[in-house]
Amino acid sequence: MLPVDKKVTINLQSRDVIHSFWIIDFLYKKDMFIGRDNSWSFIPTREGEYQGKCAELCGEYHSMMLFNVKVVSQDEYAAYLESLKEQGNTGDITDAYDRLSNYPGTTGKNESEEGEK
Repeated sequence: MLPVDKKVTINLQSRDVIHSFWIIDFLYKKDMFIGRDNSWSFIPTREGEYQGKCAELCGEYHSMMLFNVKVVSQDEYAAYLESLKEQGNTGDITDAYDRLSNYPGTTGKNESEEGEK
């Protein structure tokens, strides 16, 4: 969810291959490269719901990389942020949420799986 008529900056990172973050109706996409941070700033000017997807053929699950962006009034956005805060959903996503376990040069298993054998 994004506020209408406010500057938004999206920080993009890839952990595996090249991806391309694309919100179709915004007529712009931004590539993500491994080991290189990228960002995109814009001001959504119309309320509504917009489709997005990965625009770079990136692998087996490429066709499932779909999302929606909802642009709402400032009041609705503030209420949404408050509801997230009440649920304890605050701050940045950290490495604790990193589910990718097949980094190059590894077996594709994390240490806890290997220790269970």
